[in-house]
Amino acid sequence: MNMGFNMRYLELKRQIREVRMLAIQGIAEAGSGHPGASFSAAEIMGTLYFRKMNHDPKRPDWPDRDYFINSKAHSAPGFYSALAVAGYFPPDEIRTLRKLGSRLQGHPVRYSDHQKNHSVPGIEYSGGSEGIGLSVGIGIALASRLDNKRSRVYVLIGDGESNEGQIWEASMAAAKFKLDNIVAILDRNRIQQDGFTEDIMPLDPTKDKWAAFNWQVFEVDGHRVEQLMDALTKAEEIRDKPVMIIANTVKGSGIRHMANNPQWHGKAPSKKQLPVLIEELESECLIAPSIIAGAKENYEEKIKKVEREGIELIHLDVMDGKFVPNSTFLADTIKKLRRSTSLPFDAHLMIEKPLEHIDEYIDARCDIVTVHVEACNEGEFVQIKDKLLAAGISPGVAINPRTTFPEWLDPYIKDIDVVNVMSVNPGASGQKFMPEVLPKMIALNKNLREKGFRGYIEADGGIDAVTLQQVYDAGSRIFVAGSAVYGNSDIHSAIIELRHEAAVALERKLLDQATRLGVRKEWLNARKHILIPYATRLGIKGELHAIE
Repeated sequence: MNMGFNMRYLELKRQIREVRMLAIQGIAEAGSGHPGASFSAAEIMGTLYFRKMNHDPKRPDWPDRDYFINSKAHSAPGFYSALAVAGYFPPDEIRTLRKLGSRLQGHPVRYSDHQKNHSVPGIEYSGGSEGIGLSVGIGIALASRLDNKRSRVYVLIGDGESNEGQIWEASMAAAKFKLDNIVAILDRNRIQQDGFTEDIMPLDPTKDKWAAFNWQVFEVDGHRVEQLMDALTKAEEIRDKPVMIIANTVKGSGIRHMANNPQWHGKAPSKKQLPVLIEELESECLIAPSIIAGAKENYEEKIKKVEREGIELIHLDVMDGKFVPNSTFLADTIKKLRRSTSLPFDAHLMIEKPLEHIDEYIDARCDIVTVHVEACNEGEFVQIKDKLLAAGISPGVAINPRTTFPEWLDPYIKDIDVVNVMSVNPGASGQKFMPEVLPKMIALNKNLREKGFRGYIEADGGIDAVTLQQVYDAGSRIFVAGSAVYGNSDIHSAIIELRHEAAVALERKLLDQATRLGVRKEWLNARKHILIPYATRLGIKGELHAIE
């Protein structure tokens, strides 16, 4: 198992969030487009363009580049947005989507010099007709082999277009020619056009079918970038076989009322609701259980328990008994734990002289490393940050409850992916939340955003179902929950409760914004099937009933 990737996890999550935000802006501006397919494939395209593929936006015709073929071409808004975030064209151009004279039409057009006013650099394939992209990818892979190039070809296909016979003819050809330089990725969102694939034309058993066609098959959660990176890395090691990655996704993922809803296959949201949708995308939350909390059981077993619940992060509290009175584990333990899971590791270093030890945590393959501002000066932090960035690790800083965010960090704000605001005194689990931290968190979040901070605020200490909403409202989007998870005899219910509280906080925030924008009724109507479980808490039962 190849864990701990060079992917700067939190920055990758932010870039993918930006892809979704750009795509929905373009679709809303155009009044047409395909948000569902764009959103289901966002992590797939983001992981390829921002972390995996060899490509150069400044030299889109670089002969040794990897190739991306978007066979499910109706996901064009998401594809264009990924290209824009990658640097192929200015992000603001997405607002011209489907406009007369725009380069960004409903289906992408392959770039060429003689059509440079009608196509975008970086697009290798003119899509539209279903089922053709895999054949084009196979042609490129064969040509690369003849030219002795090491280029890899990545083809994104849809499960709806997998009804096409040409997909299966192409799959036979790739196996016949033993094309180990091609990777097909199936966006398995289980919706095509206006219905579910298994009702229209069942595709399962999908994995068995591709394996029977002599492909090496990996199956992943297509919204978990760490699983995608793992599969893509394994694909590079396969010889004499093409690779299929079945990415199980949710159509419309990111906007709750669009998710798994066939109505949003090719439907545009109202421009009036756009700020509320952007707010929802920006409000992505991550729950990070701290494994030092609760009973002193095996750490690997603790990780497995929350991994089964689909948790996003594992929080690792590293204490040396010097910076804080208690001690836990150090880098050697993290290195052993790394072999057991692909979940991202969020290492919070409560140690003296972190610069002297930072290489150990890089070697342990953490995904996020947070150091305390109280334990280093500016020069030391710059060295720590640079080492982490060079290793593809998200840098973070932590501040104690009574510490003011230091001004010497201001020049490095854009390189920091997380700011951990301690809501207890560091050093021991099970402490009560300090409410006096909330005004500080609110002010810090506002101040950092004004200075260009694009990362996450992390709340750490005493986070449970009661305090989660408080830190959410204060701007936190990563919640370190120790005793609330591992101190509960029913971990499954504990995580459900935390997620429910985060959802209530989100729905309240979005409803308030919709009210301020004068679109409350329209928002309630679009969102009613999502809001029903929260109606009592939000005080909207009467309004929802009137809509029904």
